[in-house]
Amino acid sequence: MLLENKVALITGAASGIGRATAQLFAKEGANVVVVDIDENGSRETVKSITNKGGNALFLNSDIGKMSQVEDMISETINRYGQIDIIHSNAAVNPIGNATQINERIWDNTLSICLKATWMIAHHAIPSMLNNGGGNIIVTGSVHSIRGVQSHTPYQAAKGGVLSLTRSLAADFGPTIRVNAILPGAIVTPLWDKLNISREDHEKIAKTCTLKRNGTPDDIANAALFLASDMSSFMTGAHIVVDGGLTSIIAPYD
Repeated sequence: MLLENKVALITGAASGIGRATAQLFAKEGANVVVVDIDENGSRETVKSITNKGGNALFLNSDIGKMSQVEDMISETINRYGQIDIIHSNAAVNPIGNATQINERIWDNTLSICLKATWMIAHHAIPSMLNNGGGNIIVTGSVHSIRGVQSHTPYQAAKGGVLSLTRSLAADFGPTIRVNAILPGAIVTPLWDKLNISREDHEKIAKTCTLKRNGTPDDIANAALFLASDMSSFMTGAHIVVDGGLTSIIAPYD
């Protein structure tokens, strides 16, 4: 029960990494706020928690919009009286280079993948400071530290997320800890939206030292480490969870 009686808000929790993190945090004793615009998926996440005796609340919030972020934070505090942990995890990943995307795609990606973390911090940090502490975890990506073709807006956002993590940690420590997770190739429903074939799954796995793609549970375990006192001497840092993807130059087939 590493998070007993804590209140944890998780964005993008209708599926994938967010759902796995919500389930694990609840298992460890947290009251979990499931945030997403996917109502059906979010209710499935909540049900999977409450069926096992956990406590979870669903909030349908578009974290790319300031007014909805403010309402999301206020409703959480009204319900539970505090916010101890935030996992800013929601993302979109459109494909395209600088000449292929348009302004709408750029703005939407930056709003959800970068600006949202600032908006959440803007509204949640005052409450955390008043309560004497808090913990923010941000989902970055190996795209934060490596270049990949045809992911321009996503890479720009994830690079910014890493810098924002350090900035928040510097400004609000020691009261609030802020750290990032940089996942590698994690198989989530987002892969289906990117039309990644089974053959490509296998090719991507071969580029990793561990020769497999990751699961949402792999990232949830890292999030639990950062959310708990196990990482009490960490802030402004990032953990790469990528099966060794960024540690090697993969051989050609």
